[in-house]
Amino acid sequence: MQQPPAPKQWQPPVTFLEDMASLATALDTIITKENALAQDNKLADIAGMAGEKTQLAVDYDRHVRALKADPSRLHAAPEKVRANLKTAITSLESKLADNERYLGAAKSVSEGIVKAAARAASEARAPTIGYVPKSTAKIRPMAAAATIALDKRV
Repeated sequence: MQQPPAPKQWQPPVTFLEDMASLATALDTIITKENALAQDNKLADIAGMAGEKTQLAVDYDRHVRALKADPSRLHAAPEKVRANLKTAITSLESKLADNERYLGAAKSVSEGIVKAAARAASEARAPTIGYVPKSTAKIRPMAAAATIALDKRV
């Protein structure tokens, strides 16, 4: 089992926030590429970016947690550094919302295709009915049986 990477040592507020902004920007770039691939229906190409994306997301998450634990870092930094961080985070959140929609739609389409294929396979395997061996009528698969409870008061 791999050991988790050691957390970064304490950094001055400016360096910490600049590092966090650069992580947000790097994640933004990867998510933008993913969104473009999803729009072009090249979902298989997204998997190649998973390792880098995961590492960036873990590092970014550490920064977010550290900032929540010690908000004084944010307040101690100059306005320009805070503004750059806010811009980077806002852009990342926007791209993540788009990413969620694109990948959710792709998942929905994939699931629909799998269900349609399963339904077609089920219908193709359904036994024939009738007196003739080559009958074209098929028995439709039955829905799951529902249990009915009888109430004496009804």
